[in-house]
Amino acid sequence: MPMGVRRQIPRPEPTLPTELLTAFGPELPHSESEMWTAMSFVQRSQTLERLRMLLDLERPDTTLSMDKAATKVGVSLNRWYEIRADWEKCRSIASLGTFAINPRTRKLSHHQQLEELAVAVFDKDPTGSVRQHALALGEAYAKATGRPNDELPSHNTLRKFAETERRRRAQGERPGAYVVLDCCACQLPHSDSLFAAFLIIDRGTRIVLGAGLGDPRDSRVGYMFAGADAQDRLSADPLIGLAWADRLEGSEIVHGLDSEDWDAQAGRMQAAGLADQLRPATAARRFGVFVRPLIGARMGRVKFLPGQTAKAEHAAEPNVDDLVRFLAEVGAYNAELVEPWKTAERRDPPAGLMTLLGMLTNG
Repeated sequence: MPMGVRRQIPRPEPTLPTELLTAFGPELPHSESEMWTAMSFVQRSQTLERLRMLLDLERPDTTLSMDKAATKVGVSLNRWYEIRADWEKCRSIASLGTFAINPRTRKLSHHQQLEELAVAVFDKDPTGSVRQHALALGEAYAKATGRPNDELPSHNTLRKFAETERRRRAQGERPGAYVVLDCCACQLPHSDSLFAAFLIIDRGTRIVLGAGLGDPRDSRVGYMFAGADAQDRLSADPLIGLAWADRLEGSEIVHGLDSEDWDAQAGRMQAAGLADQLRPATAARRFGVFVRPLIGARMGRVKFLPGQTAKAEHAAEPNVDDLVRFLAEVGAYNAELVEPWKTAERRDPPAGLMTLLGMLTNG
């Protein structure tokens, strides 16, 4: 394939049930698609059950009564009247009462206080270790609240807030100045299977520029899909129009279990004027080396398991639904990070970054 010609890799689209297509038409609104993607299998089943009843009640020749519909979906008659009224007022999945608040948005009452205390702890000892900061945060919280030791947050919780503040302070580079590519095992929401995630992360902002699921034994393909996803994300909200750096200063990559397949990459990079890019990280314990310090143990509801990455025979082959769920979590994670980097003036990502992504996508 000629240099600069983008390989067309279609974005995964879930197979939508007939009920949704009937209710919303073939082009499901993005807001509804996001809710459907985030639902568990039980929530989806309940949603479709209620949706069938509502669609049946809309038919001119229906013989279905409200009390029978309520009985079929397992709610009281009064509750069913409320659901139908909400549906008629706003035709949305949210009106059906089956979509729980997304866990990623929940915030316990003491979390805000821990975030504020973490700032003070770091100000007092900017060079301390994560363990030292976690212990100091526990002491500060105990002093501020007067709570006994048995009512304090766990050490793991304190450590999480210390690590979050450390990452926030390290965020100094403009987006696109330095990117890292990592391969790491993960678990997705509503699934017990193990998958291999491929991520392109902006080091300065911690934004995930592109991502995909694949096989660590064939990381060239995994990063190919992540590169294609990055090209899509960089041309759409919320990443379009960020305060991008003028040039790509550097990049590093974690090879999968196929390091030898990357040997020919150096020549291609040099020919494209990117000789110093994609510096390889090939140590045995390399998986997750960028994910853990930049993103953490979780990305929304995705749990990272670096130590499981090399066990390729245990990894599941992702289906379309898995990919859609994973990419939706990436989008939600990015949405919480981009605001400080938004600018009124349109700026394009560095040319070197786009060339790098093109090379990954074209294999």
